[in-house]
Amino acid sequence: MPSQPRDLAHDLSQILRDLVTLIRRSTDPGLLSAPQISILSSLEHGPRRITALAGEHGVRTPTMTTHITRLQAAGTVHRGTDAADGRAVVVELTDHGRRLLATARQARIDHLTARLRHLTDDERSAIAAALPHLAKLTAAPDPESLPPAARTPRRDQEDQEN
Repeated sequence: MPSQPRDLAHDLSQILRDLVTLIRRSTDPGLLSAPQISILSSLEHGPRRITALAGEHGVRTPTMTTHITRLQAAGTVHRGTDAADGRAVVVELTDHGRRLLATARQARIDHLTARLRHLTDDERSAIAAALPHLAKLTAAPDPESLPPAARTPRRDQEDQEN
């Protein structure tokens, strides 16, 4: 098992891609697409600006606007104006959107549950032990968003400096 950050990042990236593909296959495409589920999940804790959603999902604002238009037509989101800035568009989840999101999540959980049943107790325990560490990765600030003085030097930079 690799312990060097770059090797670990490579392997983790590959496995995560495969896991995301596995999870996406578990959702009925007639219900919601994977990007739609992700957008609805982003709205679960309250209204958001379209520009903020676009940034979070790594797409341009016009692309997010297209997604929101489709979600609105399906009755899963409501579009309004930001009280603080009347020019900005905010989007919020409807009750119908919450129900569809819950259904999609349950399908994903059921699919993963079936797959996890094929693992040994030790294998499931190892995955459970890794979850807090993976959660820590998602909670950590992106090093590129920190000011240069606050960034931790990479190993290859340290080697060049010595």
